[in-house]
This record gives sequence, structure tokens and C-alpha cells, in this order.
Amino acid sequence: MLPLSPDQLVDRVKWCLQRDDPHALDDVISLHYDALGYYNAVHARRGQLLGNLSTMLIIRFRRRGNAEDMDQAIALGRESLSLFPVGHADRSMSLNTLACQLSTRFHHRGNAEDLDQATALQREALALRPVGHTDRSMSLCNLAKLLSTRFNHRGNAEDLNLAIALQREALALHSVGHADRSKSLNNLATQLSTRFDHRGNAEDMDQAIALQREALALCPVGHTDRLMSLNNLACQLSTRFNHRGNAKDLDQAIALDREALALFPVGHTERSSSLNNLADGLFTRFNHRGNAEDLNQAIALQREVLALHPVGHTHRSMSLCNLAKLLSTRFNHRGNAEDLNQAIALQREALSLFPVGHTNRSTLLSNLATQLSTRFDHRGNAEDMDQAIALQREALSLCPVGHTDRSSSLSNLADRLSTRFDHRGNAEDMDQAIALQWDALSLCPVGHPDRSSPLNNLANRLSTRFHHRGNAEDLDQAIALGREMLALCPVGHTNRSMSLGNLADGLFTRFNHRGNAEDLDQAIALAREALALFPVGHTDRSMSLGNLAKLLSTRFNHRGNAEDLDQAIALAREALALCPVGHTDRPSSLISLANELSTRFDLRRNGEDLNESRQNLRCALTLLTQHDSRRLMVHRSLAIVYLLSHRSGFDGIGSPGEDNDSLNVAMHHFKAAANFVPGGLLFRLRAALRWVHHADQHRHATELEAYMTSMQLMDAYMSATASVSSRHSAMKDFPSMLAVDAASCALRSGDVRRAVELLEQGRTIIWTQMTRLRTPLDNLQTYSDHAAALMKKFRDFSSLLDRPPASHADGTQIVDVEAEDTRYRHLVENWNGVVEEIRQIEGFSRFLLPPVFADLQEAARDGPIIVLVASKSSCDAIIIAHTQPPTSIQLPTDFEKLATLVHALREAVRKDAGPKGNQTALIKALRKMWNDVVCPVVENL
Repeated sequence: MLPLSPDQLVDRVKWCLQRDDPHALDDVISLHYDALGYYNAVHARRGQLLGNLSTMLIIRFRRRGNAEDMDQAIALGRESLSLFPVGHADRSMSLNTLACQLSTRFHHRGNAEDLDQATALQREALALRPVGHTDRSMSLCNLAKLLSTRFNHRGNAEDLNLAIALQREALALHSVGHADRSKSLNNLATQLSTRFDHRGNAEDMDQAIALQREALALCPVGHTDRLMSLNNLACQLSTRFNHRGNAKDLDQAIALDREALALFPVGHTERSSSLNNLADGLFTRFNHRGNAEDLNQAIALQREVLALHPVGHTHRSMSLCNLAKLLSTRFNHRGNAEDLNQAIALQREALSLFPVGHTNRSTLLSNLATQLSTRFDHRGNAEDMDQAIALQREALSLCPVGHTDRSSSLSNLADRLSTRFDHRGNAEDMDQAIALQWDALSLCPVGHPDRSSPLNNLANRLSTRFHHRGNAEDLDQAIALGREMLALCPVGHTNRSMSLGNLADGLFTRFNHRGNAEDLDQAIALAREALALFPVGHTDRSMSLGNLAKLLSTRFNHRGNAEDLDQAIALAREALALCPVGHTDRPSSLISLANELSTRFDLRRNGEDLNESRQNLRCALTLLTQHDSRRLMVHRSLAIVYLLSHRSGFDGIGSPGEDNDSLNVAMHHFKAAANFVPGGLLFRLRAALRWVHHADQHRHATELEAYMTSMQLMDAYMSATASVSSRHSAMKDFPSMLAVDAASCALRSGDVRRAVELLEQGRTIIWTQMTRLRTPLDNLQTYSDHAAALMKKFRDFSSLLDRPPASHADGTQIVDVEAEDTRYRHLVENWNGVVEEIRQIEGFSRFLLPPVFADLQEAARDGPIIVLVASKSSCDAIIIAHTQPPTSIQLPTDFEKLATLVHALREAVRKDAGPKGNQTALIKALRKMWNDVVCPVVENL
């Protein structure tokens, strides 16, 4: 049976392309293979058949993702080209077809050789179409497209500039009135938009929009290309909005998208694409204005898109991902777990549509990892984060060295590992994250348009590691990277303000650790420049005002220049004015201004400053929900304000006179801060230690309670700190004499039993963790699988609670306060629940509780135990008998004398005996120890 003729096959191809029938496509491809077996290499139409077959295979590849179809299409395209030697009339068309196929393979595999070869073929095709050739404009556009693609992957500005020049020439060939002028206008606008994205030159974007407007004007209502023009202009306006923040641009973009959607009624084959564009615009507007209706409408549109892409549809995976992203965003703003769970389910389905070997699998792996990471951030389930990291590792493995997406995949995995480090403190995670970020940076060498992103990420990672290890080299390197980042964002660049802020933060951190005034001065100069980029009316001005105020306040604290403090207060007032009632950052602004005012009161003793500070803090407290972590900061600041009131002789309304109530209120707020669970263990511990300091200073009635709370919080914090290095670092920041001072306080109160319990608790915390650096919680790891799981949960929930409160400036995502409060409430409940579960395990009934004296007394079964308590307030000995109550003896010495005695004993032991065998120094030291320490104890036994 003879195959179909070439002309009949062409008709079949046209018929097939008008349908979305996979069987019809397979039949046409099969018919072409049959024809090739009949029309041999010498047949005049074989080249055409090869070209048509390669085109159909590419179409099938795009629909099904089978890489074998793509490779075979290219092989057939090469054979077809070989049948059109130089000089053949159809060579330019064959060159163009093969170039397009190689470009397709490049987009799916990232092999730069394919892109280079496609570009070379298009150059040859253009050379075969000189000025005046009817197809020259098409070749100009095709080559420009490839050069633009190569620019996007290599960052060579010459490629992009040449692409624009080619598009300008193509436009010149389509003068006013030409049927293809609108398309040419669109192509040039697209290239100019790309150059704007990489250089930030506003002129390029403005010109692109002007070209798009002209293109739209050439496509009146009813024109077949009006839809494309509507979409493109909407896209450009949206981009300009993202860079300038002009709401008019975004509103116009959405209006254009709505008009485009109206051109596709229900049932139209292209309706899904238009739905998607409008959803994107609404999502962008939601991110900038926070109108929940925009987000809900975007989700509804994406649900309709998904319904138009049932199981088996080629675009279902994309729709699944888009809807998942929107649901995840709504979760972030409302805290509805159902939205996040549904987002993850959608991402899992999308991933299942890309099995191992599919070219887009790495992207889907990364998307699912992102959603799981989000759920981890809100629930603290370690399994989610571990799974996210596993998915991200698989994604990276699919982007080997040379792949265009390797840099972003390296950065994504680094982000996940860094997050896990923040929650578990495993130094290996942070080290690996930094190594990956270095690799990502190396793939974006100096001059690469995307270098700034890995620079910024690496600087942040190094800064984080510095905060955990204190290695100055990390901080210096982070600052050096920040300087390079700033150099890549010259005056006028859209990211300059962010770079200024990041570098200022790094220099401020270095100042706090080294005290170099030049760092602080430079940080202030950078913060001033950043503020200048946020003029009155800018959404981020409030945040920038607060940052500069903080730096100026710090400089005042170190230099005492009142002008800095006054300026800091003025900036803080302006920042507060930009956060009216109802603004999520109003409580934080109130707190910041209150702290500056209390500092100025301490300097000038102006009662108005103190009263205003107190009023601001009280107002902040009423604005914060019961589980907002910032309440701890307010209580701590109120405690300081009331202490200042007590010390200065001001009462609550600023009149003179001793005010004992102010001192009591101050201690009440210290206690509230220390006991506020949502504040996190670390911040609670710091508040408790300040409570100890001031209660001890004033010999307040809550002194012993402050010590007990501090000991318990230190035990909890060290137990929640996962890594050995982090525990060791933490111990260096806290007073080593805390337990002894606590015991001494208990003895002054006459509570000898409590003194012994506190000493034992301190021994467990300090000596056990500073020498062996192993907490009782670590023993759960080997107790049972259930116990190990509880250990992970405890540390994960503790880490989530230890996160500092977030700041939400205008222009960023608007956080639903009730959702945030609900999240914190659930965290506290989960933390308490895990603690109770751990206490049910044998041997852990006193977990995070002080030891009981009756248990400790058993150690004296074989004879009394003597405990020495040497603090700066007093030196005592405690005698613990097996059955009798413990007794304490105040020793006839003090802390300094005992320290001198210990030193004398050490020196005497090192000395050799004299000529007569006696050791005078040792005898003298031992006699002193007998008189001051041993004898008083012996006399009381």
C-alpha cells in the first residue's frame, strides 16, 4: 500500500494541529515515518517530509515531555538541513526550523551548546536574507530572541544590546501602516523590558510601555492581536509598578487583563490563560494593598483555571502550582491551616505529574520544598523541614554543573539548611549552607547580572554564623560582600536602598562587637542615604526612620552627644506618625519611641519624657494580643521606666518624693517579662537576669523568686539548645556565679533547703553543660523512639518561640494579627504539652523543674555532706545530714579573702619543700583554711 503523498501529509498536519487529540498526533507522526520509508534520500520532497516530521515530534514533546521525541526531532532536522546545501532556496527555512528545535531543547536541558548552535544557525539564516529580502524581518526577530535568551543565561550585555538593535531594524521594516508593525513593536518592547530588568534604566521601561501602547492602538476592538497587546501592555505596566510603586500602573494593568478575559467567554480554549493573567495582577495588588478581596478573587480565578485543566491536561501541573502559591499566601495572612494543607496537596499532585527524568521535575521539587518549609515555620514539625531539604537535594542533583538553574538550586538548598540551623542549631547545616552559597556565587562571576542575589544571601549566612560563633572573619567577609553588593546598585538602582540597609546592619553589628566608632559613623551615613531614598509618602519610610533612630541612639549611648538622642527621638516620632491606629507596626513604633524617651529622661530628668514613655508603653501593651511576643519587650521597658521613676523620686504623675510603689511595679513587669512564654526562652532568660540584678540591687522581696526563675529558664534554654557549640557559646553570655548567688540569697531568706536545691540545679546546668556539654534531655535520644521524637518536638517548639518578633512595614505582606496570635497560642500549648509528655517518662519527672531537697538528702546516707557557698554578699557552709534538717553557718571570711586563700594554696602546692623538708607556705595556707572554713564546720557537727 502506497503512503500518503507529501501534499496529503501536509493537509493531515494542518487538520491535526486544529485538534487537541493525542491519537491524531500519533497517527500523523506514524504516517510521516511510513512516507519516509518510501521517499528515499534522492526524492525531491524528502527534505520537506523530514522537516514536517521533526516539527510534529517537537509538538508531541511539548505536550508529553518525552525527551526522546525532542532528540529525534533535532536529528531529523539536521538530516533535513543536509538536503538543502548552501544556495538552495529552502536552506534558510531549514536553518530556522532546526534553530528553533535546538532552542527548545536548551530550554528543557540547559545545555549551552544547543543555544550557541541555534544562534549560529539563525545568523546564517539572516545572512541568507539580506536587506530587502521579504523574510528578513522574521530572521531579525528570531535571532534577536535567541540572543536575548543567551543573555538571560550568561549575562553578556552585548547579546542583549544586539538583540535590541535587531528588533529596532525589524521595526523599521514595518513602518506605520504595515500589517506586522504591532508585532514588531511588541518584540522591541519585550527586549527593552528585559534590559530594564537587568540595568534598572527607567528610560528602557518607559520606552517599552510607549511601544506597547502604540501596538495596542493598532489592534482595536475586534482585532485578532488585541488580546496579545492587552496582555503585553498589562505586563509592562505591572513591572513598572513593581519598580516605582505607582498604583495607577497596577490598576491599569488589571483593567487591561479584565478586558482581555472578557474576550474569552466560558468555553473558549484560551480562557484559562487570560484567567491566569488577571489572577496574577490581583495577587500583585493584594501584596501591595492587602485587600483580601483581591486575593480571594485571584484564588477563585485560579480554581476556575484548574477546573479547565482536568487530570491528563498538559497544563494541569502549572495550574496546580499557581493555585498552591495563592493558597499558601492566604495562609500566611490568615493562618488557616486548611489553605496550607491544600497548597501542599496540590504541589504533591503537580510533582507526581513530573516523574523521575522529566525536564521540569527540579522546579516542582523546589516548589513543594518551599510549601513544606512554610508549614514547618508555622507548626515546627521537623519532618516537614527534613522532607523539604531532601526534595531540595534531589532538585539540585537534577541541575548538575553547567545547568542554567544550578545557581538558584544551590541557593534554595542553602536557604532550607539555614532555616534548619536556626531551629536546631546544628553547625553542620550552617556550614553546608555557606558552602553551597559560595558555589552559587562562583556561578555568577563579576559582571554577571544576577551576582547581587548570591552576594546578598552569602553575606546574610556569614552574618548569621558570626552571631552564633563569634568568628570575626565571618563578619568581615559579610561586610565585604555587602560593599560589593552596594557597588552593584549605583545611585538610581531599585535595590540600592536594600543594599544600604544591609551594609549598615553589618557595620552596626561589628561596632557592637569591636567598638570601632568609624563603623557606627559609616552605618549612620548609609542609613541616612537609605532614608533619603524613602521620601515622604513612601511605604518603607517608617521602617527606614526606625533604623536610623536606633543607630543614632546607640551613638548617643557611646558618645553622649545629646544631639544624636534628640534626632533619634524626632525620627522615632515621625515613624510613629506613619503607623496610625490599626497599623501592625504601631506597637513596635510606640516601644521604640518610649525607649528613646526614657533614655533622655535619664539624661535630663524631664518628667514629661518619662510620662510620655510610660504612656506609650501602656498603649502598646493594650494594642498587642495576649500571645504577641512583643509583650515581653513592653514589660521589660516598663520595668526600666518604673525603676527610673523610683530612683529619680518621680511618682506616676511626675511629682517628687520617694515612690516605693514604682519599685514594686518595676519588679512586677520584670516578672511578667520573664514568665511570658510566647516571648521565647532566650529573651525570657535575659529579662529574668535583669530582674535578678535590680532585685538584688534594691534587696527587693522578689529577689529569691527572680533567682529561682532565672535558674529554671537557664535550664530550659540550655536543654532546648541542640548543638554542643551553641550551648558552650550560650554559657559564656550568662553569669557563672548565678547558682551560688541564688543560694546565698536563699540563705539570707532563711531557706536552707532552697539554697541546696538551687546549688544542685546550678551544678547540673553549669558544670554538666560546660564540661561535658550534655543536657539531661540528650539522654532521651537513646531512651526510645517516642522519647527521641519528644526531644525533637521540644527543641523545635522552643526555637519557634525564640524567634524575634517580625516587623511588617507598609508595602510588605500584611499579617493578620489574629492569625499570628493564634499561631503563638498554639505554639505555647504545644510547648507545654510536650514538656508534660516528657515528664511522664521514667527518670524525667522533674524535667525543667528544680530538684527536690528530699531526693538530694539521700546522698548523705553514709555521712553528712558539707557544701560551701561563697558569694560576694556572704560566705556560708551548709551541713546536710541524712535525717535532720540542713543547717547553715556563716563563715568568718568573705569572697575576696577566700579567693586569695585559693590562690595561695595553689601556689604553695607548686613550691618544693625547703632544705629541712618543711613547706611553710602550704602550712600557712592550710592553717588559714582551717581557721576560716573547716573549724567552724567541725565545731557544728
